[in-house]
Amino acid sequence: MTATTDTRIALLRTDPALSPLHRSLEVYYGDPERDARMDAFYSRFVSAGDLVFDIGSHVGDHIGSFRRLGARVVAVEPQPLCLRALRAIYADDDQVTLIDAACGGSPGRTRLHVNSANPTVSTASPDFVRAAKGAGGW
Repeated sequence: MTATTDTRIALLRTDPALSPLHRSLEVYYGDPERDARMDAFYSRFVSAGDLVFDIGSHVGDHIGSFRRLGARVVAVEPQPLCLRALRAIYADDDQVTLIDAACGGSPGRTRLHVNSANPTVSTASPDFVRAAKGAGGW
């Protein structure tokens, strides 16, 4: 991470509008050992100059790893709050393309079900919502 990225993430961690993401930002950013392990894992598959797709980017820790490895990244994220954080973190990185969308088996529109108790968990599957009803964490 660069000083600019660190500053952006620090600001996001204090933004009340992003409070549902504060825990994720704490967990996924600021741990150099975790970053090194992630980079070591992905370096088996990703090389400088590769084009990588990150589907369901959440707060972008995988984007960070792919960029440290020198890859270009297309990141797809349907949740507006997560997308807001991604836009702030990767605002000046011309090697990251952020797409406000969900991915599925066929083109069209879908309803995104966001867990009100844990808004970083979401699905487009009504079957998943029915199956998870009453389950902890959903």
